Amino acid sequence: MVGIGGAERVSVTLAEHFREKGHRVSILCYRDDGTYPVHKSIPVIKLPDAANPVVRHLKRIHFFVKYARKNQIDLVIALFRGFDFTWIYRGISKSRLILSQRNDPKAEYDKNLSAKMQCLLFFSGADAVVFQTKEERDYFSRRIRKKGVLIPNPVKEFLPPPYRGPRNKVIVNFCRLDPQKNLKLLLSAFGRICQEFPEYHLKIYGEGPQKEELLDFLREKKLEGRAEICPFSDNIHEEIKDAAMFVSSSNYEGISNSMMEAMAMELPCICTDCPAGGAGMVIRNGVNGLLVPVGNEAALAAAMKKLLSEPDYALRLGREAGKVRDTFSADRICKRWDKLIKELTDTGKKGRKRVMSRN
Repeated sequence: MVGIGGAERVSVTLAEHFREKGHRVSILCYRDDGTYPVHKSIPVIKLPDAANPVVRHLKRIHFFVKYARKNQIDLVIALFRGFDFTWIYRGISKSRLILSQRNDPKAEYDKNLSAKMQCLLFFSGADAVVFQTKEERDYFSRRIRKKGVLIPNPVKEFLPPPYRGPRNKVIVNFCRLDPQKNLKLLLSAFGRICQEFPEYHLKIYGEGPQKEELLDFLREKKLEGRAEICPFSDNIHEEIKDAAMFVSSSNYEGISNSMMEAMAMELPCICTDCPAGGAGMVIRNGVNGLLVPVGNEAALAAAMKKLLSEPDYALRLGREAGKVRDTFSADRICKRWDKLIKELTDTGKKGRKRVMSRN
């Protein structure tokens, strides 16, 4: 499992749920850094690696098929890339296969015909395809849409309770430092208002390939001492629970886990209304958060200014946002997975079903 990604966390949530339901579960992954610990009865198996990408790929396919056959896997759930591993096994076995789309398909496939053709091939061979949003599903052909099931990510369990005291004068974001997140937009928008609100600071928590570029941009905008790029913290939710607001500036997302977690803790939230519709599905603009157009620096700055200028309004948005903790609870979302799996598996078969969650 890699870094702080949403698919990794969802894999662990589902694996724990399936274990509690009596299934035998394995998690196969590319890397395991221990970010999301799992119950000791759930094996986390790292796929083999190699310097040569072709050799690496073939080794992983061989390992996956051998492991799945040995353990008589009845169902494979693929929550991340590597659909070909699972697709090959599906073709030589009687197992069921659930694939998933975790991000905006337009951003992933419109400029990459090879990736798009592979995706269409794999989705066509799956028993079901899980989408987080209607916009993701509607990108694909009718044949794939018929296999589509809408299941959003669950909110992380065991978050700190909503903070009820005075808010810290900090604006926060926590995410992978990647161009997809358009953090330069957030820094620029904050730069527009920081002189008017000199007591406020911006903190962006995360790691990723754009870190040095963002630090250079921060200096270019003369935001030293006002904005920080902070290392990701294992205790991130405790660190941000009393923040003034959470702001997401992404160009595209599925459903942002950081947005959902911030809302669940009743942080006032501002998000770009980006494809594939995740923010727009969760946030009712002006009711439980604010939506702004993608890439619009002026609109983002104006939204931040509004919440800083109207703390009572920000408080109301945060209180309403906290309802996502129930609406998207792990229990509710896992029941939707249970329903899908029940439809796909032979309910008359004796014995426990074996479930593999692959991320």
